[in-house]
Amino acid sequence: MLVRTFADRAKAIDTPAQEKESYQYYTISPEDGKPNPTKQSSGDLALRRISLIDLAKSKLYEAQSFYDEFSGMSEVKMAQNKVIEIQDQLQLVQERRRHILLELTLVRKQLQDIHIELQKATRGEHRYVELIKQEFDVIAREKEKNQIFQIIDQEERELFSHLTAAVKTSHEKERTQANNVKYWSIIASGVGALLGIVATSINYYFRNTQFETIRKAAEESNHKLLVVEQKLNNLEASLGKMNVEWNRYLAAKRVAEQRLVTRPMSESWGSYLRRHTSRFFRFFIPKA
Repeated sequence: MLVRTFADRAKAIDTPAQEKESYQYYTISPEDGKPNPTKQSSGDLALRRISLIDLAKSKLYEAQSFYDEFSGMSEVKMAQNKVIEIQDQLQLVQERRRHILLELTLVRKQLQDIHIELQKATRGEHRYVELIKQEFDVIAREKEKNQIFQIIDQEERELFSHLTAAVKTSHEKERTQANNVKYWSIIASGVGALLGIVATSINYYFRNTQFETIRKAAEESNHKLLVVEQKLNNLEASLGKMNVEWNRYLAAKRVAEQRLVTRPMSESWGSYLRRHTSRFFRFFIPKA
């Protein structure tokens, strides 16, 4: 059962390699006659697609082979292939042993029949001599088959011991590969967690730096706004003072204008004389 499981797994593993070997490249010969631009462009596109697919498959197989070498899966495959090879040899030896055992059984049965015939025959007969010759031939054949059987049996035992060692080695390789994968997974998880922590720390640092920059910019802008507000307040106060002074000036000007309007206007001597010229002449020149 264990050997059959290894054989199935080895067949499943060897399937991608066989599929890879089954891919072949074909050259497309140009058609006779005038070339068709549409067909030529479609053919070039198909060839380009095939080349891209082949390139992607080759890269995929290279990545898989690198992973197998890195994780130790290639050694596991080699061990499983060795187990399958020894299993096939063991099956062949077992078939040969069964065949030799069957022949040995038939030879022994024939020897028993000859012994029975010898017991029935008398020593002076020609048949007795023939039976003796047959007995020698059968005994020689039995000895030969027995030696072959012993050799095949020894070979079967050796192959069985080799199969047991190969299965044990395969189990050790699988256990080692599983441990390697587990350890590398743990290491990768630790490295990923460490990289995550480092990335989080860097992100936190940059966020804090950005926050500090924004805070300083906000403080500077607030300070500038306070300065501008203070200047605006000073300007408003100065404008208020100027407005008060202007109102005072306007009020004083209005008061002065009102005073000028209410005070009588003084008349000059020239205008007075011009108005009272007749009186002046009558005063100085009497009537006759």
